[in-house]
Amino acid sequence: MSSSKQPSIWSLLAVCALTLCMFVSRVPAQDDGASINVSAAEVYNTSNFNAHILTANTPAGKGVSDRHFGPAFQQAKTRARSHSMGTPTVPAPGFYPSDLDYFGGPVVTRMFSHPVYVNASSCGGVASCWGDPAGFLRDLGNSRFIHVTDQYTGTSGDYDVGRHVNATATPTTNVNGNTVIDQSALITIAHDAAVALGITTGGYNHEFHIFLPAGIDTCFPGDNVCYSPDNPATFAFCAYHGSVVFSDIGHVLLSVEPYQNVPGCQAAPPNPNGMLADSTNSVLSHETIETITDPDGDAWIADNSLIAAGAEIGDLCERANANSQFFLDSYLNLNGHPYELQLEYSNHYHACAPK
Repeated sequence: MSSSKQPSIWSLLAVCALTLCMFVSRVPAQDDGASINVSAAEVYNTSNFNAHILTANTPAGKGVSDRHFGPAFQQAKTRARSHSMGTPTVPAPGFYPSDLDYFGGPVVTRMFSHPVYVNASSCGGVASCWGDPAGFLRDLGNSRFIHVTDQYTGTSGDYDVGRHVNATATPTTNVNGNTVIDQSALITIAHDAAVALGITTGGYNHEFHIFLPAGIDTCFPGDNVCYSPDNPATFAFCAYHGSVVFSDIGHVLLSVEPYQNVPGCQAAPPNPNGMLADSTNSVLSHETIETITDPDGDAWIADNSLIAAGAEIGDLCERANANSQFFLDSYLNLNGHPYELQLEYSNHYHACAPK
């Protein structure tokens, strides 16, 4: 064969280069994250702050009369639509606590979750502080489990994990002597995280999950409804999700996940990923799914039962029994990985379900 019919070395290099470029283009970009340093002097104009708490399994948590903070839920109740009364009869002594009713507000059908790690260096880094929240969110978004929400959103949603943010914030001491990062600082962190990632148009397509390290408490204004394992009298919640409107960047979804590996918030054993990680994951799953079905506190909420009034999709399934320090968790396989997580309420089954 003559040399004129053989591919030249330059042709081969060109083909290789093209193949390499095509391969590289299919490799997802690495999450190199962003960093913010939050100052107490930062104050933003906000409105319409709404939050829904996951009550702790503590005396203070059992004493909470309303899980909702902000005006949305009370306003939504005037627009409530009753659920279907075609519920099958449950054999005695069984009962179902309540289906979820629709109150007219928006739901989330496509969302990126952004972990925001606050003061991670204080506890040795993300893995030793919280486990692997980003990995869990990725598995959750690629699982059948998250699609228990489809019956409420009316579509097969698309949920993934986005870039993370490393945040530095200085705690303060409140009137109860707790070391805290207060609600106003957390709202500032959510704002600055959105700006750092270039998400400056608001909306319902991004949620910022703010993780606090061990030893840091947080309270709602008044310092009586808190995450405060060191002060049982005010230890009323484990986490919350909510939304707020900023005058400059608009509507922002957020959740707050303090350190979950404490009695009253822990995931029940056995824990395939260790109690630290599974406690974080179970509560993170709870808040993410509640954000999808009730982002502003005026969408899907139980309101036809005195037992369950004000509960969201995760609240109806959260406790093993009144005397347990743990949440009611089940073994689930998400995207090929094992987790110990609480189930979510399904109107379809009138029960807590994995899909």
